[in-house]
Amino acid sequence: MSFLNKSLLDAIYDRYSEINDSDSLDFISSSSCSSASSSPISADSNNNFIKNQSVVSFYLPEAYSPRKAQDLNIRTSVSIVMTNLGLTHIGDETQLESICKDVLELDLSKNEFDNWEEVRKLLKCLKKLRLLNLSLNKFPTSNEYFNWPLIENLNTLNTLILNSCFLDLDLVESILDRLPNLTELHLASNNYKKITFSSQFLKESLKILYFNNNLLEDWLEVCKLGKSFPNLENLVLSENNLENFNNSDENKPNCELFKNIKILILNKIKLNDWSALDQLREFPQLKHIRMQNIPLVENLSDEEKYYVLVGHLDESIDSLNGSKISNDIKENCERKYIRYFMNLNSKPERYYELELKHGKLDPLADVNMDIRKRVHVKIKYNDKNIYEKIDVRQTVGEFKKYLEKFVGHPSNRFKVFYIDIEACSMAIYGPEELKHTNRCLYSFNIRDNDEFEIDLKPVQALHTTTSEYQFQYQHLGHLHQHHFNSHVNNKSYFQVPSNQNLTNRIKNRKIQTENLSNKDSTNRLLKRSKPGLITSPKLINKSNEMSSKNRNFLKNDSICSASLPIDLNKLKTTGDNE
Repeated sequence: MSFLNKSLLDAIYDRYSEINDSDSLDFISSSSCSSASSSPISADSNNNFIKNQSVVSFYLPEAYSPRKAQDLNIRTSVSIVMTNLGLTHIGDETQLESICKDVLELDLSKNEFDNWEEVRKLLKCLKKLRLLNLSLNKFPTSNEYFNWPLIENLNTLNTLILNSCFLDLDLVESILDRLPNLTELHLASNNYKKITFSSQFLKESLKILYFNNNLLEDWLEVCKLGKSFPNLENLVLSENNLENFNNSDENKPNCELFKNIKILILNKIKLNDWSALDQLREFPQLKHIRMQNIPLVENLSDEEKYYVLVGHLDESIDSLNGSKISNDIKENCERKYIRYFMNLNSKPERYYELELKHGKLDPLADVNMDIRKRVHVKIKYNDKNIYEKIDVRQTVGEFKKYLEKFVGHPSNRFKVFYIDIEACSMAIYGPEELKHTNRCLYSFNIRDNDEFEIDLKPVQALHTTTSEYQFQYQHLGHLHQHHFNSHVNNKSYFQVPSNQNLTNRIKNRKIQTENLSNKDSTNRLLKRSKPGLITSPKLINKSNEMSSKNRNFLKNDSICSASLPIDLNKLKTTGDNE
C-alpha cells in the first residue's frame, strides 16, 4: 500500500496481516526492534533518562487473521510502534477502537500527521491510552488551527511526547489544558529560547519535564517553567546555553519555584563558574544531579572531575551522575577537594568552608604509587623452563589460561605456585598457590626474576561397577555413601556380599594385581574426597567376620588395583579399632 493518505488502521492491518491463524501466537516484528532503539522514551547518549522505566515490549499480540475487523483483536499488545510509515490520519474510528481497546502506549513519531483533529479522535478511540508520542510530525504550529473542546473527557493520557514539533508554546498550553491528568511532558529539540506561557497558566499535575536541547540562555526563562509547573520533581535541561542558576526575582526565589525538584539533569550546559554551583543549594529537595561535559571541569581527569564536583556540592546531594554518594565517599572527596585547591591562587568559597570543617590538611607526599605493568619471570614445569615478560594486571584465571599451551593441559588440570625468590632465600615463606581466579597478579607483589612452578594434578580413575565398590569399600571398612548414590542407582547402603562370592570374584580377576601382604592392610582406609565410615553395627560385625575368615587367603591373593579409584594406591594405615 502506498504511503499516500495511509491511515493508522491500514498500518495495523498491514502489520498484523502477516500473522497466520493460530492459537495465541506471539509475534515480534523486526521493525519494532529498530524503532525501539530510537524511541525518545529510552535513554540517550547524554544520560538524559531520569527514571527507571521498564523496557517497552513491542508487538506481543495474541492475534488472529485480520480478514474481518472483528477478528483483529490486539488483546495483549500493551505498546504499539508505528513510526516512519507516512501516516496521515487514523482511519475508521469504530474499527480502531475495537481492535486497540487495550493499547496503553502508542508511538506515531516520524509520520505525516498535520491535523490536530486526528489526535483528538485518536484519544477518544483509545480509552486506555497512557503514553502518546507525536514527535517529528507536521502539525500546524500555531493555536488558530487547534479547536478541541475543553469539556471533552481526555483524562487517561499521562505522558505526551512532542519533540521536534516546533509548536508555539501557547498551542502547547491549549493542549495541556485539555489533558487534566498529564504528569510527564517532552518538549526537547524545539528551538525554544523564550518561555511564552500566559501568566495565568498553571499545570499542577505535571511532575516530569524534558526541556533539553533547546536554546535557553537565561535562568529567568527557566523560572517561568517553575511558575507554570509548580509541582515539578524531575527537570531535564541538558544541552541548553545556561551559564548559571541566578534568579534575581526576590518575590519568587528558586527555593519557592522549585521546592519539589528532586532530580536535575544538566549535561552539556555552559556552566563555567564555581559560584554558579553554589546556587544549587537553593533547591530544598534536590537529591540527584547529572552534570557531565561542562566547561567548568573539562580539563580535569575523570577522577578529578568526580571528587571535585562531589566535594563542592552540598551534603544533601545523594548521587552524582548516577553514582550514590555515601558519607565516607563524601568526606574523602571533600579532603581531596581541599588538597586540589590548596596550592591554587584562585579558590572557591567552598574551599574555605571545608577547611573550617576538616582543618588545614598537609599535602600528600609525592610518592610514585604506580604499579609496574610487566615483569620478567621464570616459569617451570617438569624439566621445561621458560622466561616470560608477563602483564601483572591480568587475573589468575587469565594467567592460567595463558599457560595452557605451555603445559599442554587445560587450566583445571594443573596448579600454579608463585615463588618469591627473595623471600624464599631468606626462609620467610615458601611457594604460594594461585587459587582465586579473579585475583590480579599485581596483588602478589611480583618482581623481576621471581618464579612460577606448575604442578599437574593426578588423573581420577574411571568409576568401577557396583559390585566392585561393595567389595572395595567393605573390605577397607569404609562407605562413601554420597559418591555411591551419585553414580549407582541402587540402595543407599551397600549390601555385604557372601564370603563365597568374594572368593570367586577375587580368584577370577585376570589382570595385573597388587599384593597387599601386610597383615594390617585389611584395615587401611580408601582415601577419597569425602569418605564416610560405616556406622551401622550390623555392617561392622559382618565386615569384621569377613575379614577374620579371609585374612589368610588375602595374604596370598590380591585386590585388582585397576578396578579401584587411583587413590587406592595411597592407602593409609589406621589402628585396628578402625
